[in-house]
Amino acid sequence: MKIFKLTASIAVATALSSCGLINEAGVDDESARLSLFGQDLSFFSKYGVDATVIGQGDSLVVVSAAMQGRVLTSTYGGVEAPSIGWFNKRLMVNKEADKQAKDFGGEDRFWIGPQGGDFSVFFANGAIMNEENWRIPADFSSEPWKLVAKNQSQVKFERTAEIENIKGSKFKVRAQREVSVLSRKNVGEILGIDIPDSLDIVAYQSFNSLTNLGDKQWTPDGGLLNISVQSCFNANKGVRIFVPYRPGDPAQLGDIVRDNYFESSGASTSGRLVIAPDFVQVKGDAMNMFGIGITPRRSEGIVLSYDASNNILTVIMYIKPSGMRSYLPNSWRGISEGFNGDAISIYNNGPMARTSMRAEKFYEISTHSPALALAPNKSQFHLQRTFHFHGSEHDLGIISYKLANISISQMRGDAE
Repeated sequence: MKIFKLTASIAVATALSSCGLINEAGVDDESARLSLFGQDLSFFSKYGVDATVIGQGDSLVVVSAAMQGRVLTSTYGGVEAPSIGWFNKRLMVNKEADKQAKDFGGEDRFWIGPQGGDFSVFFANGAIMNEENWRIPADFSSEPWKLVAKNQSQVKFERTAEIENIKGSKFKVRAQREVSVLSRKNVGEILGIDIPDSLDIVAYQSFNSLTNLGDKQWTPDGGLLNISVQSCFNANKGVRIFVPYRPGDPAQLGDIVRDNYFESSGASTSGRLVIAPDFVQVKGDAMNMFGIGITPRRSEGIVLSYDASNNILTVIMYIKPSGMRSYLPNSWRGISEGFNGDAISIYNNGPMARTSMRAEKFYEISTHSPALALAPNKSQFHLQRTFHFHGSEHDLGIISYKLANISISQMRGDAE
């Protein structure tokens, strides 16, 4: 096997976007094989993608100041182990790509919101909400962030930005982000469980904050903002995503899941969405574009995905604020959802129903903060933690069952 030299820093070049708009790739590739971490480091170096490696031992994470401080990918076993995150290599090679209308992916990136609804910041003032008009604010897609501090296992970034929503309201903000790699001991303490020694682990957290630098409080009249963290991973036919939910009367808690976010474009969750008594399951196979949402009343603050082809269990958790909060919509529905938005959303990339083209092979898990009605110079944070476990199905099943009461046979989809 070829040995790849690990460098602490690699050169970088491009930017960000939202996972939802990269559809067709034109490549028929059914392989579930992941690239090696060392191969991805070589790719970054070859194409001038400025990247920095942080970590402990063989648990390594790649971050980039030029790409808004995002985590591009990670690995649990050094340069010869699989690279877990999905990032769009085609666009990184294409220097002429429209950075504000394309998706560069990454395992963990700071996202400003809302994406949909009456206060969307992804559409110009008065624009119709469609794919042609969709644009990411430049400070979160194509502009570099400042690297504030760095050590072996932690980096800090920040960016001052001006944002305008679809109603024409303007916001001056400071976005800050801290990414920290977590040790095996940290993981056990955070999750409150014993981690089998036989499991490989890479884990990290991102602490994301937004500060109102304007001279007026943000209000529903002019529009509110929120923070999201979006995480893209490699899709294949063996991937399934699980969102545990709080059971209860729909009259009190609302629908268990919102689906058919892309129904207007011909996409459908039919046959791809399973609502079990205590969790929602969807496929992460990049075979059909669809999206779902889980409201804060239903969310348990945790999402799991299992890649049966590569024996990787991914757990994403976020700090869920206490009490009843207003949330902003993530979908582009034609009707206003007011402040009854999502705390968690899942996106599976795929071709549009009207085309037979293949799609970029990724799925996305996103967590969202409440709507932020910040007074001048006030801040709010959103913390997300990502855990990747690799090993035997038996040991992975122990983790999934302890955390979410989901067995390994359910993770594999044996009941389908």
